[in-house]
Amino acid sequence: MHSLPISAIVVARNAERTVAGCLEWVQRNGPAEIIVVDGVSSDRTADIAQLYTSKIYSDAGRGVSFAHQLGLAQATQPYIAYVDADIILPDAALATMLDEMKAGGFANVQAGLVPARSATYWERTQDWQVKVRQSRYPGGLSACVLDKRVALEIGFDPTIRIAGDDIDFLYRLKSAGYTAAISSVAVTHMHRLDFRGLVRQKFWYGRAKPALMRKYGPWKGDLWAPAVMVYWLAFCIIRGDFNLIPYSLVAGLADTAGMIKGLFEMTGNKAAAK
Repeated sequence: MHSLPISAIVVARNAERTVAGCLEWVQRNGPAEIIVVDGVSSDRTADIAQLYTSKIYSDAGRGVSFAHQLGLAQATQPYIAYVDADIILPDAALATMLDEMKAGGFANVQAGLVPARSATYWERTQDWQVKVRQSRYPGGLSACVLDKRVALEIGFDPTIRIAGDDIDFLYRLKSAGYTAAISSVAVTHMHRLDFRGLVRQKFWYGRAKPALMRKYGPWKGDLWAPAVMVYWLAFCIIRGDFNLIPYSLVAGLADTAGMIKGLFEMTGNKAAAK
């Protein structure tokens, strides 16, 4: 089988539980090369990655956006596939996404996400929210194919260190006149979610929002965690999906707390720089 003209880039940090399965299925998809960018993991992530590729780099603790840019800079193929370390690709996923990108004239094609399990209320409700978001805001970086020339043109902002670099990338991609789409391919997301995991995840995302607000201005409503929480609560009430209200409330409060933490961190960094 001929390899695909794709550089598959896996950005990973402390992912020893999932990275082997991720890389095995990336390898089965037949990209011309696999690149792993390790986020200074304290576990066996880098050791496991060596079983699948010799192209392993460290982001030296500079964050996820820097890691995406580093992987892109090392890529030798005309197309890029970013795959999160907790994603399992089905057979021929990369080939299908590449064909869809070319046929549709898209710059970014993101796979649909399916949870590995739906054992908890929090996993089922997050899956619901992810599907709604993807239908309204197509594109992303968790499992996608990109034209390398476009990716280099748009680039990644190294000042965005915690999270949110996918939001930043898509903002600038679309501002430059490019389009993104959701693929017919569905990949498996291996992340397991309980109440505590949801709170940690949303708090982490919230911490990243002040950096995006500083860059794009405070008027972007989708960056204001309290406003987003109110939107989702209203969405649930209007549709009569009352069972989704606890999820929307918990996720929104954790997101808001993270945003407040991020604002204090930003203020503290500015004060320290003076």
